Amino acid sequence: MTASFPGGVALSDLEVYDTESSDGCRGGTPHLHTVSSEGYVVVGGAGAVQTLSASGFDEHPLQPGDVLSFTPGTVHRLVNGGGLRLLVVMANAGLPEAGDAVFTFPAEVRADAAAYRQAAMLPEGEGRDAAVRARRELALAGFAELQAGGVDAVRSLHADAVRLVAPR
Repeated sequence: MTASFPGGVALSDLEVYDTESSDGCRGGTPHLHTVSSEGYVVVGGAGAVQTLSASGFDEHPLQPGDVLSFTPGTVHRLVNGGGLRLLVVMANAGLPEAGDAVFTFPAEVRADAAAYRQAAMLPEGEGRDAAVRARRELALAGFAELQAGGVDAVRSLHADAVRLVAPR
């Protein structure tokens, strides 16, 4: 008898952003998922995933063949060292797109649901690329704030994340 593949799992082929941010890294926007676990299988290039949890900050190097996963509530950000390409395995498929993902915006933005929605929103068409970069920069400012604030800041982020996704 073979085990069945679990329901609600999504598999995506992802080429990691290669535009440079204010901290000198090339990559994505730090965020967490409230109920979705995530895993990476590195299929090309090199880079890292930065994580932040109650245990603190860590950076995990990535190269082809590496497999890395993390649980809900773990802040993560991919950093592209050159041609980084992953297969992303996501539990609870569809939830991240429906609002399970929470960006690491500064605490004052997370405290106001309307301000958070405005900061997270992206326009269609012209101006979208600039809005993606601005959203990433705001999340990086919050990410730095979280790193400096330690465990209490991460707990505050978790509480804010639950409050922000509860209506969805």
